[in-house]
Amino acid sequence: MRGRLIISRFSLLTGLSPKTLRYYDEINLLCPAAVDDLTSYRYYSVSQIDLAVRIRRWRELGLPLEDIRALIDHPGHAKEVWGRHEQRLSAEIEQRQHSLLHLRTYLQEDPMNYRIEQLPARQTLSIRTRLQPPNYEVIPEALRELMMHARARGYQIDAPSFFVHDNDDQGEGSLVEVYLPTGGHIEGDGRIEVRTFKGVRLLLVGSWVPTTKREPHTQRWSRKRCAVNSGLRE
Repeated sequence: MRGRLIISRFSLLTGLSPKTLRYYDEINLLCPAAVDDLTSYRYYSVSQIDLAVRIRRWRELGLPLEDIRALIDHPGHAKEVWGRHEQRLSAEIEQRQHSLLHLRTYLQEDPMNYRIEQLPARQTLSIRTRLQPPNYEVIPEALRELMMHARARGYQIDAPSFFVHDNDDQGEGSLVEVYLPTGGHIEGDGRIEVRTFKGVRLLLVGSWVPTTKREPHTQRWSRKRCAVNSGLRE
């Protein structure tokens, strides 16, 4: 057929594979100019090359097929379509960056080490708070608050810090108590309490890991470390 391109030639000119062109025909996104009744061969016109190349580039930009159809059917709405796509890409990039941060943190962590140890009785500063996954930040936030309180008053800090889950609690989320062992005379303030942690056998997860030599009592906390499950007390 004069002036018409077979699917293989059209594929070379546009960068769309024959398989993709057949699929676009099935969903009525980019239909051939003619189809032979006897052979069912698809034929495309030269004038369709521009649209096909634009579709390929739009897909390379990650634009969904439904948005591509909207650009073709309603070109006047292009600004809205691209605005939505920009927001979608920004959200995906933020999520990927968040995942990358978690990956880097994971690669720096030691494997979890489950063990049962006898914790001796000790004097502590403590904060009770509620843990509602995936918001695990309440624990390091409480620990930072305890550290700031102890340092501001010149208290002696004994490693390691730890936290305890109260498995008997029936409230929403999980009631946890974050402990910072301290020596000498200490006083609480606000939600910070002075409590004596009784010596018991507990299931421990992880270990005490200082972040720097200058601050030996600063814990590089993760939810894999220093978790103490009160449900396994003996």
